[in-house]
Amino acid sequence: MNRDRLKLALLAFGLLLASQVLAAESPAKAAAKSGTPISLAFRDASIQEVFDMLSRQEKVNILLAKGVTGTVSVNLYDVTLAQAIRAIADAAGYAVEQRNGSYVIVERKEAGLDTTNGNTQVRSFKVQYSDPKQVTEILTKYLSRYGKVTPLAERKIIVVEELPEFMGRIERLLKEIDVQPLQIMIEAKILEITLDTDETFGVDWSKLFSADGVNRFGTNGLARGTAASLPTGFFFNLVNKNVELFLTALSDKGRVHILSTPKLLALENQEASTKIGDNIGYKVTTTINNVTSESVQFLETGVILKVIPSVDEHGRILMKIHPEVSSGSISAGIPSKKTTEVTTQLLAEDGQSILIGGLIQNSASYRRTGVPVLSDIPVVGRAFSSSEKKGTNTETIVLITPHILREPPQAAASDVASKIDATEQIFLKQSIQLEDSLEWPGAASAKR
Repeated sequence: MNRDRLKLALLAFGLLLASQVLAAESPAKAAAKSGTPISLAFRDASIQEVFDMLSRQEKVNILLAKGVTGTVSVNLYDVTLAQAIRAIADAAGYAVEQRNGSYVIVERKEAGLDTTNGNTQVRSFKVQYSDPKQVTEILTKYLSRYGKVTPLAERKIIVVEELPEFMGRIERLLKEIDVQPLQIMIEAKILEITLDTDETFGVDWSKLFSADGVNRFGTNGLARGTAASLPTGFFFNLVNKNVELFLTALSDKGRVHILSTPKLLALENQEASTKIGDNIGYKVTTTINNVTSESVQFLETGVILKVIPSVDEHGRILMKIHPEVSSGSISAGIPSKKTTEVTTQLLAEDGQSILIGGLIQNSASYRRTGVPVLSDIPVVGRAFSSSEKKGTNTETIVLITPHILREPPQAAASDVASKIDATEQIFLKQSIQLEDSLEWPGAASAKR
């Protein structure tokens, strides 16, 4: 008890020395001079007692919210009353709010929640192209300690409560995040080429591209043929005139089979897909806690193309491509799938055609025919039967041509408006000529 009284006495003495002028004046004059510098020095003092003495000495209203406790040590020299109050509260881990001329000491997590003091603003923003929840997560990292963002995902709206000086920052950041994505038209051709007997390792595409290697890029060396001139597995390359002429020649010979020619309009960084095939259903049995349930799942087969495009700052198109040519079947409830597919990424210029090749597929069939009964006799049956083996080798290639749709809506709207204005002028001129001719038949010819 004596130690606490000694602390209070020291605090009172320090405040008395620092505020001799205000102590001798009336409360009104003391309030008028609240900007007069003061000095404080105390150690391990209760925050309630410090603010109580400061309030009594300086004749100001200082309110402590529920839960504001603790001790604080501060040395302050030549500071204003407001600076002293904020410094003491900050040293103790609390925040200060001003309400109707009074100082309110609150916990930091509660600061700004009371909007009656006018410290914060509330605004709603429309999120047009992005996910409101993702935008909320980003904006939350750049708020002040008084700020709060609430998303309304169903209506693509976010509500922001923030200090005025931070509200403009949030608005500018939202404009940079929520920008209109580009649209990319992707023209694709998925072709199947029947290989000759001397093309066991696929078409020799190296003869169709430039030998200097300037326009070649992508993945090579995944598989190697027996001859040095043969292509080395999966690759992609730029399409040139040689490739176009070669494919035309193969088509004339009936060696090219067009599997699919889709055109996809995709938003930037969004997946676009097309499929020509089947969904084969099969049952799946699941047992959990001695409870058995059945569900139907589907095996996706056919000609499938999935593309995710994006555009860099130089106007080039980065594409994640997954072409697939597959077939499937269900045997004894177990699905099996035979597929030729690849997943790759490539970078192309606007309007530049890319060829993806090296996807080789082999198929074989065996057929035996003969005279009934006699063909089944061991050894002798061979004379009454015949067998035939067939095999085909095919190579699946994909031609991809991306185009960026750059027509701005503003330009299109202005073109339409100008055309309407021009049409109105023509009709107006014709109507004037018609009125003149009706008023006086010779007026129109006289004006000419």
